[in-house]
Amino acid sequence: MSEKLINLKVITPVNVLFEGEAKSFIVKTRGEVGEFAVLADHIPMTAAVGNGILVINLPDGTVKKTTLFCGYCVVHNNSAVIIVEAGEKPEDIDFERAEEAKRRAEERLRGGEGIDKNRAEQALYRSIARLELYKGK
Repeated sequence: MSEKLINLKVITPVNVLFEGEAKSFIVKTRGEVGEFAVLADHIPMTAAVGNGILVINLPDGTVKKTTLFCGYCVVHNNSAVIIVEAGEKPEDIDFERAEEAKRRAEERLRGGEGIDKNRAEQALYRSIARLELYKGK
């Protein structure tokens, strides 16, 4: 008997980050949204996706990862679609730029008064996700 799989599609407004079958996937995000995993025969759901990393477990035993930045995941009948504002594959990440973005966001958050705290936190979460993916975590 063959293992059940999930048909997964991960899309942004400008490209398709992944399209294919998966044994499972895990959405790891920071902040209010949190983390969840989906396997075959998962109940139907719609969930918010924050800034973080998507881990896709492929049928051949390999793992693919990508960043995800704000969107939604819809799961129904062993199919899942993740629609996000943006996302990046590891090879697309500029490490120095992500480090600088993280430093700026941390600086803004330490500044306190007169900043858009939510925007600074989101920038921090995006840069952390990029750095973690780049470093292979």
